[in-house]
This record gives sequence, C-alpha cells and structure tokens, in this order.
Amino acid sequence: MKIYSFFLCLAISSCSCQYQTVARGKKYSEASSSEYKLYFQDDQGNIVSPWHDVPLFTQTDQSNQTYNMIVEIPRFSQAKFEIHREHLMNPIVQDIEDAHLRYLPNLFPWHGQVCNYGAFPQTWENPFHEDEWTGLKGDKDPIDVCEIGSKPEPTGTVLPVKILGILALIDGGETDWKVIVMNSKEAAEKNINTLDDLGEKYPGLLESVRKFFRVYKVPSGKPENKFAYNGEVKDKALAEAVISFTHKAWKEMINNCSISGEDVGSFNTGNTQQGSACTVGREEARGEVDRQPLYDPVEAKLPDTVNEWSFLQSSASRRTRGAGIFQAFSLAVLVVTLLGGFL
Repeated sequence: MKIYSFFLCLAISSCSCQYQTVARGKKYSEASSSEYKLYFQDDQGNIVSPWHDVPLFTQTDQSNQTYNMIVEIPRFSQAKFEIHREHLMNPIVQDIEDAHLRYLPNLFPWHGQVCNYGAFPQTWENPFHEDEWTGLKGDKDPIDVCEIGSKPEPTGTVLPVKILGILALIDGGETDWKVIVMNSKEAAEKNINTLDDLGEKYPGLLESVRKFFRVYKVPSGKPENKFAYNGEVKDKALAEAVISFTHKAWKEMINNCSISGEDVGSFNTGNTQQGSACTVGREEARGEVDRQPLYDPVEAKLPDTVNEWSFLQSSASRRTRGAGIFQAFSLAVLVVTLLGGFL
C-alpha cells in the first residue's frame, strides 16, 4: 500500500504545474477601472477557461478517481473569490455584494473560510432543471468543493483531489452542493479513503465544516442555511453521482453560446480547447486578457472590518429541537500587538 501511495503521489504532484495564472488589475481594489481578475493559461502559454478547459479528471490517473479542483478561496482567508460565469474565459474575480467587494466573516473561532474552497471544472448546477435528489434547481455555478487538507492552497491552484463525501446545502430554494475532498497526495499518504477514515484521523472536523456552512451568512443578517438529508454528509457514492450529473449538464451547456434567463443572468461558454460552437481563437482569448488593466502587485488596503470577529450565540431551543437559531453580533477587531511592557 505504501508503494502504491508513493507512485500515486508522484503521478498527481505535477498536475497543477500544467496551468499558470495571469493576474490583471489590483487585488482588493474597489475601483472598476482596476478590477482584479485572475486568468488561466496552459503550459504552452495559451489562455484557457478554468471552468470549461481544465478537465474534470486528472490526466495522470486513468481510473478517474482523482479530480481537478480549482481553488478560489484559500483556507482561513476572507476575500470571496469565484470563477466568473459571465466574463469571457471565466477569470476568477472577487464577488460583489451591495456595490462592495465581498468578504467572509470571521466566525469565532474560525478565520474566514474553513476549508480550501473552490469548484470542479466542467460541471454546472443547472438553474433551469431540478435534480433527482432534492427536487430543486441548481445554483447556476460549477459545483462547489471544500478541501479539508492540512495546508492552505493559493487562489488559482489546480489541485488534484480525492472525493470523500457531499453535503446538500439548500440556499434560497436552490441546491448548492458542497463536495468534501482532500488533496490526493495527502489522502494517499495518510490512507484516507472514506468519511469513516476522515472521522478516525480528524474527529470533529466534518461537524465543524457543516456548522460553518450552516451559519456563515448569519452575521450579515441572513438566516441559517438549511440542508437536505437532515444535514448528513453523504458518502462518496452519492458525491460521484451528483458530480456525474453536473458534468453531464455542463456537456449540454458547452455548445450553447447564448444561455441566459430571468433571475439567473448569463453564462459565458467561451473556451479555447473544446472544439465546440463556442470555442474562440487563441488570439481572441489572449486579446481579452491584454485589454484588462495591467497587474499592480501592490494590493489595495483591506477594509478595517475584515479582521473583526463575529460571535454566534445559540438559543436553548437549538439543543432541544435541533433547529439552528442564532443571534449574531460583531465585536471590535482583536489586535494582538507585541510591544515592550504591553500585556
């Protein structure tokens, strides 16, 4: 088993090197004229769509048990980065809410996002059709992924991962699946193949992930999220079935170059490597990147509120009824400064 794990680690470690990121604009800038965008290119220097051109499965694992994850939000960071559905070549951008860049709250004792958060390429949670498990329509995006390995991964990483399970979050009447994974190298080294293995190695981790996704919107004045299956993290079999379902939906969308709908926006299916009706030339893709403002390596100042902690106080009824009811309030930022003589 150790020999197999060693060779598996060698096979998957080079996967992310097949892609590099190309930054444009100024990170954390609120000015539309310097909007930060993170494009992708392959090892030949061709601009690619992280949504449409990066394959769902790694090319080194012929068993199709290793998936490519696009990391959007590194663990313990707050900026809400995501693959943009509407821009040509689908760069990663920071989400906007109420005319300002969006940041995740620091829910005590967490700091920002609880996992390396991102998406699987070549998947689509179709907002026009109901799925067979929840009876609800999809949330419009590629399917979300929560990677629970031991270290943060940078935004734009193409990370080979192993599927462990899936959580069915219900958001605004839509299904917003969260696939639970671990980076394949670490999973092989630690012999983690199932949710049971994960529970033995890291007791309490899944419960923390589930709680985070239940309450992370509460500090902004929104209600707790709800789940299908009573919040149970389902096993790998269901996860793979759901991924297959969303991959099939993506295959149907990739030849439609004008998908849009009321209340769902539009979907840019431009790509450079799929040979579909929506494929664009390499020059056009590169031109799209070159038209963006040049990259400014000096990051904009973060809002003062980004490092504030939010405390959630549960009611007694939650313990008796099992229904989460929390009251949120924010405390001023806790700054620990090491000064001589200061305690």
